[in-house]
Amino acid sequence: MIPALKDLRLVELDCLILHEAHDEDRLSRLRGRIEAEGEQRNPVIVSPHEDRYLVLDGAHRVRALGELGLRFVLVQAVEPPERAEGWGHLLDGVGRAELEEIEGIEVSDRPGDAPVAEVESTGGESLFLSAVEEGLGGRVRALWGLQSLYPEGVVVRRVEPDGGVRLSGGEALIRYRTFTPRELAAIVDSGDVLPAGVTRFHVRERVLGVRYPLDLMKDGDATAQNVELRRFVRRRWDEDRVRYYGEPVVLFE
Repeated sequence: MIPALKDLRLVELDCLILHEAHDEDRLSRLRGRIEAEGEQRNPVIVSPHEDRYLVLDGAHRVRALGELGLRFVLVQAVEPPERAEGWGHLLDGVGRAELEEIEGIEVSDRPGDAPVAEVESTGGESLFLSAVEEGLGGRVRALWGLQSLYPEGVVVRRVEPDGGVRLSGGEALIRYRTFTPRELAAIVDSGDVLPAGVTRFHVRERVLGVRYPLDLMKDGDATAQNVELRRFVRRRWDEDRVRYYGEPVVLFE
């Protein structure tokens, strides 16, 4: 059996650490789709952190399942990464003048001591953004200040952390700083969260398309529920309904 299938498990929602905020429109659409399908299509990617799990990918799924009254979430547990990379966000109309108006952020031509993000402009100029306030909390508040520039209701195009993009007139690419899992957990423990879509984690083998029934996630004993999950995975395997793809995947969400 493919090794990654052994990483699937059901965990209680209360054991999951959510370090990013959510987009209400996206959450509403996802909740409606999950309810209509009656199943969790893809596992949430998590990493063990002390006696809980840090959610690396799938925060909207977790919230949607919670709002549907489920006790358990299907997750894929992976080894803790050294740090989370930062997505790049492509925006229009973000220049030095606009950035310098953000409270709590210092704009410079060189990296600062408390980095928040780097901004690439159409002309090839790079600006470095740092938090004025010291400490992890100051960086989080600076990130929220930066996202106040985002036009309301506009879908932001994400770019891979090491991905290149050709900028056209007026566009800017914001590349966010990295965080360690310990920093993310500390942010949550302090009562804060990062803005949505900032962190990016690479997973060596990501399991997709499990389609686990919601009826098996509503309640019950955790041990018994995970025994049933193992049976479900084994049946799919024996029916030859599991495929391994080693090449990069383009996913329509």
